[in-house]
Amino acid sequence: MSAGVPRLSVVVAIEEGAANVPAVLAQLGPASHGDCEFLFCATHDTELTALPRGMAHVQAMICATGSRIPQMWRDGIVAARADCVALLSAQVVPARGWLDAVLAELPEGDVAGVGGYFSNDPQARPLDWAIYLLRYGAFSRPQSRDTDHIAADNAVYRRAPVLACRDLMELGFWEVEYHVRFRAQGLRLRLSDRIEGVHTNRYSAASFAAQRRQHGYAFGRDRARRFGTGRWLVQLLATPLLPALLAAKVLVRAARHGWLRRAPLATHAWLMWFVAHWCWGETRGLCADIFRRASWLQWPRSRRRSR
Repeated sequence: MSAGVPRLSVVVAIEEGAANVPAVLAQLGPASHGDCEFLFCATHDTELTALPRGMAHVQAMICATGSRIPQMWRDGIVAARADCVALLSAQVVPARGWLDAVLAELPEGDVAGVGGYFSNDPQARPLDWAIYLLRYGAFSRPQSRDTDHIAADNAVYRRAPVLACRDLMELGFWEVEYHVRFRAQGLRLRLSDRIEGVHTNRYSAASFAAQRRQHGYAFGRDRARRFGTGRWLVQLLATPLLPALLAAKVLVRAARHGWLRRAPLATHAWLMWFVAHWCWGETRGLCADIFRRASWLQWPRSRRRSR
């Protein structure tokens, strides 16, 4: 490592999670990790008032108005100086020893990223439980193995493979699309049982529903771009089944892991509500691709002209 280059860059995206920033700082301990840099990204400076002053390796970044977490991560990754970038959202508080665990698991070679697992806030309400099961249910148990997907809210990536995806960077760091690209390039992703993040929700029901619609839209849009026309049409016709399929997937996974026995009964209602918002967004994203596909609908007309 050349002089002046941090050992690791940590990028924290703050979206309605400013109340968690003091706890995030306490667990990261920047005062005792001067060989790392810490970038806190937000859309308003009022969300950054808890940051310590006088530490050159702790920086505040103001992102464009309307940026969501993937755009904040993207801005932080671009600004970062280390070869590896650890990502957090302020809805996730690192567990004790998180930074040391990440430093011990830095990806190298053909490993593009390493992800951790998520526990839930012991004081979680039904709303918080629903968000936890939707977002982190697949990563709720500590595991160490190769995988196709990790959750970027608690992960570390090699910066070079991310920056190489220039077309994806324009939209932000929507990790699913990057993971598809990494696998196509022969790169690997791994899970680590040493990297724990604690889901500590600060979203209101309305703001998380809006986030689900936007993230669902991006997911549907990006999937549609990978589909051939035949598969795209099948997916479009199957959209009425999407809410039931997604809800069943979340509930079966939660039951298998034992989370439904711990979650309050009202969690189910919130789950259904947020699933509906995601599905509405995903359907809109899928349909947004219709204009690109519409060219094949014009083929008979152009053929008639050629005659």
